[in-house]
Amino acid sequence: MLYNLFQTKEGLGPVFLRLGLAICIFPHGAQKALGWFEGSGFYTAMDYFTETLGAPYVLGVLVIGFEFIGTICFVFGFLTRFWALGLAIVLTVAGFTHRDYGFFMNWFGDKGGEGFEYHILAVSAALSLLFRGAGSFSFDKKLGEWSV
Repeated sequence: MLYNLFQTKEGLGPVFLRLGLAICIFPHGAQKALGWFEGSGFYTAMDYFTETLGAPYVLGVLVIGFEFIGTICFVFGFLTRFWALGLAIVLTVAGFTHRDYGFFMNWFGDKGGEGFEYHILAVSAALSLLFRGAGSFSFDKKLGEWSV
């Protein structure tokens, strides 16, 4: 059982996917968790999730956890499949909230929001990590070797 969670093959592709997702998503999680990068912080983010969106409190905490803690774990390749699944779900839901703004990013600031193209790319990267694993230079690689 543990072997299936941690098993991965040598390769640099997953390493670049892990680092790319971490670099792109971490600031979003840090905005919500800590108020970094001009973010609102945990309580304001949770208020938005629960009051504005009507999401249960636990789902808001999970979103922040996957975006913040999950991306830190991506850097080290720790529990990559778990974090990738959670992030894929979070970003799929987030993408649906952007569908009214169209496909493309809002380059000219005239749509009232951003399109969902970024979400498709990020979900694809997360799903690749889910199916492939963490790759080289990861804790998962070492843990997979120990759990055989």
